[in-house]
Amino acid sequence: MQKPLLLIASILAIAHGASHAASGADSKFEINPVVIDSKNGTGSTVGIEYKVKGDLLSKSFDSKDSGGMIDSSATISSALIGYSANGTIAASKDRNPKNFLEFQLDAKLRRSDSGKGALLGSLFAKYETNQSFDNKQLVYGLGGIYGKYASFAENDFIAFDANYGRVDPKDDAERKQVLGGASLDPYYRWNLEFLYLIPIQSAAVKSLEFNYRFFKENNAPTAIKIAVLDTHQLATVRIGLKNDLFLAYSAGKLPFDRKNDQIFQIGFSYNFQK
Repeated sequence: MQKPLLLIASILAIAHGASHAASGADSKFEINPVVIDSKNGTGSTVGIEYKVKGDLLSKSFDSKDSGGMIDSSATISSALIGYSANGTIAASKDRNPKNFLEFQLDAKLRRSDSGKGALLGSLFAKYETNQSFDNKQLVYGLGGIYGKYASFAENDFIAFDANYGRVDPKDDAERKQVLGGASLDPYYRWNLEFLYLIPIQSAAVKSLEFNYRFFKENNAPTAIKIAVLDTHQLATVRIGLKNDLFLAYSAGKLPFDRKNDQIFQIGFSYNFQK
């Protein structure tokens, strides 16, 4: 338990430091101490939910500066090399129902417009594992992201993320157990994500967020389909309260999990953004 925690903490610290050292870098670092419980679990546990995202290098192809004035409606194109990491680390890994950690590097082309939103295309490489590092795999492929503010309401945000990648599951213990003596061949997988966030102006509730993640393996072996390891999906509703407190409810499962679950979280959100 201690070794994985120290390893992940080191990775996050290095990534966060690198983002501040990089010229023109844009970074986000969020830590959420949480209490987690689930319907199918063996009891609640405390943990840390983390999200790290930043650009190591960026190059703009256009300028918003026109005659000394900033044109807020200009279309901006840029190339970026970035990183991201997210997951939940629990004090008891056996009681962690969101036992899925991701670390990603990508190269992106971005085109953004204040009225139409931002569109990104990317090449990515990602490392996926669980908290104990018993299951792990590498994924690389192509991705696309679209995001826009003020789509249905003032100051709301909507985003779609889709990628198609080749998964190398040679260190996936769950998959190996299901397939028995069969070889762990690489396979292709769709990974889709939808996010909608809306601020709420009330004394108690500050925001409402809906997130949906979907993973689908192409041409999965029969044993994998029977074990329902070819499809994973997780839907989450998160209510942001005053004083950075939040409540969250999730239903479904993430990769490396075999059973659907219902997950309840309460915690605090701390954001560090450059």
